[in-house]
Amino acid sequence: MLGYGIVLLVIVSVAFYSLFIHRRLRRQRLTAQSFPEHWHQILERDMALYHRLPPGVQARVRQNTLLLMDEVNFYGCAGLEVTEPMRVLICAHAGLLISGLSMDYYQSLRAILVYPGAYRAPMMWNDGLVHGHSEQDRLGESWEEGRVILGWDQLLAEAADASSRTNVLLHEFAHQLDQLDGDADGAPPLSSGAMATRWQRVFSDAWHRLQDSARHGESVIDPYGATDPAEFFAVATEAFFLAPADLRHQEPDLYQCLEQFYGLSPASWREARQT
Repeated sequence: MLGYGIVLLVIVSVAFYSLFIHRRLRRQRLTAQSFPEHWHQILERDMALYHRLPPGVQARVRQNTLLLMDEVNFYGCAGLEVTEPMRVLICAHAGLLISGLSMDYYQSLRAILVYPGAYRAPMMWNDGLVHGHSEQDRLGESWEEGRVILGWDQLLAEAADASSRTNVLLHEFAHQLDQLDGDADGAPPLSSGAMATRWQRVFSDAWHRLQDSARHGESVIDPYGATDPAEFFAVATEAFFLAPADLRHQEPDLYQCLEQFYGLSPASWREARQT
């Protein structure tokens, strides 16, 4: 019985070291390294958002990129070879979302699958008592078990376009943040009960306004967000980073909630660049 207890203690100790101490030490070593110059050139060339960021945020994006490149597995699909520049661009966008948070928000992120372009995915449907399945073209998906699926052609075009109002990378990694505390429901882990209460009210009101305006194209938020709360959070995140001044003007409370959650103020970045 004593021997069993010792074995169990050793197992728990090794697991604790691997999950916490070893990871923390490895991250410290990685972030102490210089960011490779050729990686920086990739961001300068292919990531339009990178040019909007204040120096401090750029530095955190580079740090998060180093960590994600080390911790996340990439898989090419449909014959695609995932190259280092592709991995850097994807990790930098994922790192931007948590540049005001921490790597803990990606604690479940395990794998990123990349297709050459749009791919076919199975879809279940039901109509009353009749159930069936079909296939649908998709550009990206996020799964609760820490898996993100992306179409390369679309994400590259959006990432490099400074005027784009959509970004599949921001969209799918926002879903990962949303899914961290369970089902995707439009509410990622929040820092307090008061923040959660305000979030629910503000997001619900803004979502219903989007449903009303989607028919007329009046909102800076993509009409796809009217689908459900999870999609609303993802497209609101896109607007927060891609059109922050417009979002703050149209939905000031929503912008403020996103600003508080992400710990970032993208509207001020644009203003700083314009002055």
